[in-house]
Amino acid sequence: MSILHWVPMKSLLAFLLALVVLPCRATTTTPDFSDLWFNPDEFGWGMNVIQQDQILFITMFVYGSGGTPTWFVASKVDYTGTSGPSTTFEGPLYRTAGGAIYSAPNFDPHAVSNTPVGTITFSAFGSNAATVTYTVDGASVTKNVQRQTWRAENISGDYVGASTGTWNGCGARTGYQEYRGAYSVRYNPPNVQIIETTNDFTCNYTGTYEQTGRMGTISGNVSCTDNVNVPFLASDVQVSPLAIAMRMTISQPGACVFGGRMGGMRRAP
Repeated sequence: MSILHWVPMKSLLAFLLALVVLPCRATTTTPDFSDLWFNPDEFGWGMNVIQQDQILFITMFVYGSGGTPTWFVASKVDYTGTSGPSTTFEGPLYRTAGGAIYSAPNFDPHAVSNTPVGTITFSAFGSNAATVTYTVDGASVTKNVQRQTWRAENISGDYVGASTGTWNGCGARTGYQEYRGAYSVRYNPPNVQIIETTNDFTCNYTGTYEQTGRMGTISGNVSCTDNVNVPFLASDVQVSPLAIAMRMTISQPGACVFGGRMGGMRRAP
């Protein structure tokens, strides 16, 4: 069912979205924070964040007090909770050192050392912005970071999947709903068109696409063959050779709001 319609169904289609396997798949509890993060006002240092289930593996490439390039590693930064838009992870931080890999015939793993230096906290606000706080030998540092973008994804394709979510404050429509659909996505930067086709209706989503790291955002308007015409926002848009997935928010006039997901498997060529 379109996310704009109320048609009760018994079939459970969540497994379709479970098949939307993207690189660096994260837990369903949080957004996927896997990406290269940086501060746009401080070029020259950054963080690699890789998420598996509810644990972040963070590597930081920074500079020491004497300007020497330095690596810090946090291999077990655990999810500690979510409060409103804020999602927090915490864990121990290590300074790493090792033998040469480009000037020696063989790398010596016994020469690698990991020295505990403090802790690190990664607090994300939404999906695309975060504050990182870490301590090194008693000194505390706090930085605002965001996903780094150097290339927009091509989200074009034809997909088969579903929309799922919940209406709130919508009278008789209030509650959970889901429906199967076919999705034709056409991307001509920065413009996006998504045609959703079901057995009962067709919806046309038109908007503009913005890339932030591995995540995308589409904002625009959706119109359907039953005269529905409202704004929408698609966030956390991710695409792979296998599938596409996104969070969807729609605000109807008044207090009626929809929040859910839309996505599907890419049609075989």
